[in-house]
Amino acid sequence: MDDASSALGAIAPVGGCARPGRIAVIYDGECALCRVGAEAVRVFDNSNAIDLIDLHQADARAQFPGLTIDALMEELHVVDDRGQLWRGARAVNEVLRRQHGLRGWFAYLWYVPGYAWLAERQYRRIARSRYGGAPARATRGNGRASALPPARPGG
Repeated sequence: MDDASSALGAIAPVGGCARPGRIAVIYDGECALCRVGAEAVRVFDNSNAIDLIDLHQADARAQFPGLTIDALMEELHVVDDRGQLWRGARAVNEVLRRQHGLRGWFAYLWYVPGYAWLAERQYRRIARSRYGGAPARATRGNGRASALPPARPGG
């Protein structure tokens, strides 16, 4: 890992990369809150360099063999085209960092004393509540969260 990635809080390479010049945002497509967040990223993004990947799509997830379904269910993951990984609130910040103009400046809040701690704490609180407080990594035999409500007929 180079010094720039280390300073930005990237974790070691994960054995898989986003497409050249892009980042992959890996989210839980079976979580309503996560889908809303992914849609917000799609609308907010002015970089045109973000690929949204539903972790439940095995073929898309296969490009990141170093990431387990349990780890992906715990928090948002962002992987760049060099295989660098960011998780949780830091992953959200990495999405912001890639934006152009004023939107990209929001990423610099990360360096305000106490902000990173508060952002991570809030991220964890929200992540814990996304399936009604049940652990997201509890699985049914198919690798999907057991805390999902049953599907409604016709919808």
